[in-house]
Amino acid sequence: MDHPHFFWGYLPFWLWTYGLAVVAWSCIGRFLLGFMLPPDSPNYIWRWFRRMTDWAIALVGLITPRYVDQRYAPLVAMYWCFLIRYASWPAFSALGLAPSLTPS
Repeated sequence: MDHPHFFWGYLPFWLWTYGLAVVAWSCIGRFLLGFMLPPDSPNYIWRWFRRMTDWAIALVGLITPRYVDQRYAPLVAMYWCFLIRYASWPAFSALGLAPSLTPS
């Protein structure tokens, strides 16, 4: 077998892909949980979602127009995380860091 190990050979790809997916899905969870809990709730799940997504929402806040309501910031961050995740596939593939669907 001349190709790398499926997991260890593509570790940067898997970390990048799954990391962005976890942040994106956490943004969705934060958005939905925001309907049930106040922003300063001591709920541990709410605190975890906030801690997991605050950095992504802050980064997206730099490029998002100010007229977008802050309640929708997790959805905007989710959109960008999924977009970056899917758009980076060709770059990883071109560098040989992503697994291919066809046998080599």
